[in-house]
Amino acid sequence: MEVKIRATLISKSMLTDPFGEKLIKLEFAEERELPGPIIVQDGSNPLARDIVPIVSQVLRSLPMFGRRAVMHRLVLFLTEDEWDRLPEKPDIGDEVLIVVKGREVEVRKSG
Repeated sequence: MEVKIRATLISKSMLTDPFGEKLIKLEFAEERELPGPIIVQDGSNPLARDIVPIVSQVLRSLPMFGRRAVMHRLVLFLTEDEWDRLPEKPDIGDEVLIVVKGREVEVRKSG
């Protein structure tokens, strides 16, 4: 059985480990929509039946209700040598598919 996660590269940075070696840190995250407000409607009122979908749509379009949550899913550290050997280097905003199968984790370009 395998688990598949669609994620986006949100951060790429360079840091130094305790031994003085340069590392490239790649952070992958998944964006999810936050649930919007819940509107309870009276099914017996025909005017409410017509207006509630419009009000719901307007509320979802407002910045305070149309937010997305960022969930960090994978942080990968590569040495400079490993980074240089990558045939295609990911850039911020690139979408990937993270596949976890047994004890293996695979990161592939989405698409």
